Amino acid sequence: MGNWEGLGINKAMILKIMMVFVITFFIISLIFRFQIKSNKIKPGKISRLFYLDDEKFIKFWEKKRNKGKLKFVLYDDVIISIAIWFTSLIVIVVTDCDFSKLKNALPVFFGFLIGSTIGYPLRWNKNEKKYNELTKNIE
Repeated sequence: MGNWEGLGINKAMILKIMMVFVITFFIISLIFRFQIKSNKIKPGKISRLFYLDDEKFIKFWEKKRNKGKLKFVLYDDVIISIAIWFTSLIVIVVTDCDFSKLKNALPVFFGFLIGSTIGYPLRWNKNEKKYNELTKNIE
């Protein structure tokens, strides 16, 4: 286990902490989305971390769409793939420093790469549709 045994931290605890973090982030983003859409709160700096209101989305998407679909897909694929690989390295270092286990992260890495290669073009189309609807309402 490495240096963390004395602290009572094991792999299962690390995975639980990561899952709690992801679930909490998802729930907070849903709450902010509901609160903003129902006009109970105004978009602020903190809420924009979790949800883009229509004005921010239009500005965000104008920048992304000007760069093109291919750059959008490749850039996000590369950035998130690096993040997955880096997270895998951190988990290995924190747990037991056995870098031979890095090959265990390869299925997750390649699974994401394949899924995102399919998913990002779909996200592009969804964002284009949303952008067109929002800008049509403005004109």
